[in-house]
Amino acid sequence: MQEPRPALDSDSFPAVLAGARAGEAWAAEVLFTDLQPRLLRFLRSTEPRAADDIAGEVWLAMARGLAAFEGDLAGLRAWAFTVARRRLADHRRTGARRATEPVDHEFFADRIDGTADADGMAEATGRLSAQDAIDRIVAALPAEQSEVLVLRIVADLDVSQVAQITGRTSNWVRVTQHRALRRLAAVMSPDDQWPSASDATLVSGGAWGLQTEEIS
Repeated sequence: MQEPRPALDSDSFPAVLAGARAGEAWAAEVLFTDLQPRLLRFLRSTEPRAADDIAGEVWLAMARGLAAFEGDLAGLRAWAFTVARRRLADHRRTGARRATEPVDHEFFADRIDGTADADGMAEATGRLSAQDAIDRIVAALPAEQSEVLVLRIVADLDVSQVAQITGRTSNWVRVTQHRALRRLAAVMSPDDQWPSASDATLVSGGAWGLQTEEIS
């Protein structure tokens, strides 16, 4: 019987990172399952037709740099979204998609066996159901405001990390987040016409939870 995969959190992250660097299939699967849905939600909210290709490029870059990475789980997520944002900018500058293989083949392709890969993809696909809710947020907000909310909610990044990724100040991020939430509150409520209550739990709960933060 296959052992259950550990949940990725601050406590388990050092072991998962070490396992991924050593080529352990279970560790590769845990990282992929945690990050891939987040990356795709972010990329599909801004460049839906190129999202899969760009995500593939992100994983390739991370595969090359994983051995040199130093930091915690939040740092890894911030790094992943920094790379994603840069690849997104490259795509928009060139106006062309680079052809890549699907992410699960490009990244850790030689480290995940068929059973583990299938299980991981099934879980990742199930977690993508909040994409409709993300799309609602993006449609309701200006680009800068929606990007801040998506990075805060989907990527689970703190204010300072979002500031670093976007090249802004922490106070700008807080103000933009505040304005985004006020605008969002004007057009929808936490339980108003989301695709489904269960599908949008992460997004709606995260967005409305941010309203408790103060702007300094």
